[in-house]
Formats: sequence, C-alpha cells, structure tokens
Amino acid sequence: MPARDHKKRSTSNLKRTTSNFESKAIVANPHRHLTIELNCLMIDLHCHILHGFDDGPEIFAESVQMAQAFARSGYQIIAATPHMIPGTAWMPSTDRIKKEVSGLNQTIENAGLELEIVFGMEIAMDPQITDLLDDERLLPLGNSSFLLIEPPFQQLPPNWEQIIFSILAKGYSILIAHPERCGQLADNPGLIDELIKTGVFLQVSWGSFFGQYGRAAARLARIMATKGQIHCLATDSHHLGGHNPSMMHTAGLKLRKLIGLENVRKLTTDNPQRVLNGKPPQPMTLSAAMTARKRRWWRWW
Repeated sequence: MPARDHKKRSTSNLKRTTSNFESKAIVANPHRHLTIELNCLMIDLHCHILHGFDDGPEIFAESVQMAQAFARSGYQIIAATPHMIPGTAWMPSTDRIKKEVSGLNQTIENAGLELEIVFGMEIAMDPQITDLLDDERLLPLGNSSFLLIEPPFQQLPPNWEQIIFSILAKGYSILIAHPERCGQLADNPGLIDELIKTGVFLQVSWGSFFGQYGRAAARLARIMATKGQIHCLATDSHHLGGHNPSMMHTAGLKLRKLIGLENVRKLTTDNPQRVLNGKPPQPMTLSAAMTARKRRWWRWW
C-alpha cells in the first residue's frame, strides 16, 4: 500500500459502526471483551514484526503469524519498528524497511486480514541522531513527524536533554519507548516529570504491568498510570512467545479498573492515531479514584 494512502485508510478504519465492529471482533478475537468495550480497534506503535532485522522473527512466516495474532487481538494498525542503534550491526536502511513493510502488507491483504503495517524505527537515544536525520537514515512512525526513541536500560545519557532538544529543534516530535524500564527512572520517578517538561511523550509497554520486565518496571508503570503520565501503550512484541499482542487483554482489563475505560481507549487508539496524524497525544484524564490508588499500588497485582 502506498504510504500516502495511510492516513486516509487509518481514519476511515476508526469510523466503523459499533455493530460492524462487534460482529467482526467476535469472529476474529476469542479474547474480545476489552476491544468490544473500547468500541474500536487498537493501534500499536512499537512492534518488531519484520523478520531478519534484529531480535524479532527470523523468517517471513513468523512475521505473518504475528500479523495474524495482532488481527485476532483487536489491532487495526501496527508500526514495524526494528532497532536502530548507531555504531552497531543494527542500523537498517530506510529503503529495506519500507520494502519489507510493503511486502508484508501485500501478504496480509491477500490473506484477508484487516490489518495495516506502517514503517518506523526504534532509535537508540544517541548523540548521532541529528546527523542521521540530516543523512535521511532514520524513519519516523508512518508519515508523521514522531520518532520512537529508546532510552538506555541503565541510565539516561549525561547529555540526554541536549539530545532531545536537538531533535525537537529539527521539527520532529519524540515518543519515548518504555521509560519505565530505565533503571535510573525507576529509582527516581520524579525524573519522569522532567522528561515530560522537555516536550516528549511517553509510551509504556503492556508487559511492564505484568511484571515481565521486573518489579521496578512494574512499579514505575503503575505510578505513571495513576499520575496520568502515559500517552500510549504498546506491545513491543518480538515474537509469539513472551512478547505477544494477546497478553494485553488480561493487563487491559486490570488497567481499566485502575485508570478507567476512557483512558485505556485514549492510550490504545486515540493517542496512537494522533501520533500517526502528526498531532500531539492528549493527556490522560485524572480522577479522584486514580489519585487514591497511588497509595495502594502494591495491592493491585
């Protein structure tokens, strides 16, 4: 599918009637309860679905199986975001990513799946980003101006603020991938506010609410949810085992109790769609119940 058709198709998908959505979801998704309650199909802006790029699937057939799993789980759009780590073997060309996305979309269409793949990258937070942008070696999410930026797992670079400002100065927006998994942020949740003040937006992984990445990440994800600091939720899916789209149903139902259905819809559909349309995500709607739950986070899971 031509990239220029993405926005038109994405918008039309969101306008499906309730009756049509429910009938399709019941057939396609045995874990349909959350998606029917949301009354919309979801969007995932962080997925390693392309084969042979990084630690995602090794063969094309696995990519197709992942696409089938996403469709069954109630997704309508996913962003293919292979790792881009400057100075390593994981520096894929933009042309190769676009070619693989095009081929996968064609296979998905031939299989009759109502799912669209858009291109992107998960870009390591690195001082070389601005030079790579000048050389046109980086891809935003779809046709937007948003870059998916991954912070280090231990601590932010000493010059992290300058890296962010230099990217923003070039007219790009930033969606930070899984900040809850950065040890420095988990140890000092107050830094999340500093990140947001720089003008970036935050994407949390579903698996963090399961404790898939450890207690510290689960705790910070919980804190961010109750403080309204999350802008998007994503699977960070790499394969059908472990990181996979189906796991979000159990987490989603619990998350609904924590932050409410309106916020879940905002993080899984509305805000990801805004990102793809080049618009800033909307903040979560805080409630008195969410504020009260901040004091009881350890009882949730």
